Amino acid sequence: MTSQPPQLFAVLDDDNPSMSLPNSKPVEAKPAEQHITLNGDIYTLPSFTMKQIHDAIPPHCFQPSILRSMAYVARDYFYLGALVYLSTTYIPLVPSSYLRFFAWTAYTIIAGMVMTGVWILAHECGHGGFSKNKQLNNTMGLIMHSFLLVPFHSWKITHSAHHKATGNIEKDTAFVPHTRESWVKKNAGKDADVSSIELAHLAEDAPLVTLWYAFVHQVFGWPGYLLFNLTGQKYEGLGFPQYSHFYFGRDSPLFKAGQLKLVVLSDVGVGIMMILLGLCVRQFGWWYVSVLYGVPYLWVNHWIGKFCSS
Repeated sequence: MTSQPPQLFAVLDDDNPSMSLPNSKPVEAKPAEQHITLNGDIYTLPSFTMKQIHDAIPPHCFQPSILRSMAYVARDYFYLGALVYLSTTYIPLVPSSYLRFFAWTAYTIIAGMVMTGVWILAHECGHGGFSKNKQLNNTMGLIMHSFLLVPFHSWKITHSAHHKATGNIEKDTAFVPHTRESWVKKNAGKDADVSSIELAHLAEDAPLVTLWYAFVHQVFGWPGYLLFNLTGQKYEGLGFPQYSHFYFGRDSPLFKAGQLKLVVLSDVGVGIMMILLGLCVRQFGWWYVSVLYGVPYLWVNHWIGKFCSS
């Protein structure tokens, strides 16, 4: 059973060739393959096969270059290093506190974009698009994702399962929407009446409520998914820490027994990065680490949420 999109089209039914309205004459049905949009226009679903799509892509796109991929990595880390150097060297010299605030804000936005580029390169390592060398992909993916506090192999495993069952309510591991019943029981209790939540729906549509949910999703949705599997499958009788991408117990519903060593390796990578951040805090102070890394990290969460929701 797959999740259904909003009803944008009125699909004509073969089993009901003459759809009628009360007190009206039967209306002759259109051919079954035709869909009628809300504007009354005929919309024909595309019939491309995967092979046709594959063949339409230029052959060189399937030939990854290690030199080019490593150049992208060097470029992004150079950009980030240059941003840190220029910001820490020149922004403190700005006499106006207001201008310093805007300068630091600009740094966090730009650095967040560059760090998102690093995340995407690691993403390509997970898909095997970084190079044809699996060991190089895993090594670079682990380094770059650990830098962003992402457990690379743990994410890679569940992300692969997500692509195999995208949109399937029962099998998808990343984006599993609530059914009406599950939403009501989660927010109003297990004994709530599913048919009596109209006021709750109205509250959800309120601008302030929508803004709040958007803020939480964009800033904390990604780490919430990694830590608590917030938008993923729910497994009866299990919760945190079993749901976590950092959990390597044999009762994990996300990983098989043979994959747990990779989960541990991913945790070690994130742990090393957290130790390095702690050493930076000790050396430079909370403020510098928060501005130079923490706030850009939140921007990375935003962009990941944007990409994944588009």
